[in-house]
Amino acid sequence: MKIMMPEKDKVFMNEVYIHHKYFMNIARKLTMNEYDAENLLQDTYIRAFRFLSTFEPGSNSKAWIFRIMKNLFINFSRKKQAHPVYPIDTIINEPHFNEEESTLKYYEIIKIIEKIKDDYRQVIILFHIEEFSLLEISKKLNWPLGTVKSRLHRARKEFKRVFEDSVS
Repeated sequence: MKIMMPEKDKVFMNEVYIHHKYFMNIARKLTMNEYDAENLLQDTYIRAFRFLSTFEPGSNSKAWIFRIMKNLFINFSRKKQAHPVYPIDTIINEPHFNEEESTLKYYEIIKIIEKIKDDYRQVIILFHIEEFSLLEISKKLNWPLGTVKSRLHRARKEFKRVFEDSVS
């Protein structure tokens, strides 16, 4: 027996399939935890499917799903009171920083990023790890370009402060 799906649902499922790895990587980087990343991704897909009727055909489905994920992550972060220590094996072991040029190892940088404010963490991850441009970040987070620039500046200052505190 074949299950018949409306065309819009088929298109959505195809988009989810095509971009699944991308969304999983974003979820991992946002949550810094495999378990939470899987939950965030599942909640994102459920919410997206539930509100599929609000999606405008022809618009960017990847950006639409990303915005849902971002909003869910923000809500999740607000509810989360404790900041657990994550086991080293859950951290992605693919450094984007050259160890010869940096005195810090990648996991140490991640631990510092975990300690900074959520908005700052988002900007740092998107700019320095995901390598998005300021304009791309502005579009993804639906923030004015000036806000992205100022938050990136503040995020770097906060990163430096946390780093200096951890060294001393």
